[in-house]
Amino acid sequence: ITLQAWSPFQKGFFDGVFLGDREHYAELNDVLDEVAAAHGVTPTGIAVAWITRHPAHFQVVLGTTNPQRVRESAAGSDVELSREEWYRIFTAAGHTVP
Repeated sequence: ITLQAWSPFQKGFFDGVFLGDREHYAELNDVLDEVAAAHGVTPTGIAVAWITRHPAHFQVVLGTTNPQRVRESAAGSDVELSREEWYRIFTAAGHTVP
């Protein structure tokens, strides 16, 4: 069974997405912006690359009707994050590495 990440950019049920929310997720968005610039894609693309780089090989179910977000997400499928980049995003999201 393949795991699926449904609406993975949501920060709450009706609260919108965390991408670009500098009030609550400043550090995460800073790292996403930096990594996105290095790969020539948007932060949305990097978020998709992060999910698909997970060892469980998640599938991304966007949950959007915004054509621009679909294009940006699709661009992220061609990005291969390094292990260092993946963990930088992980820790910027508030998680600790054991």
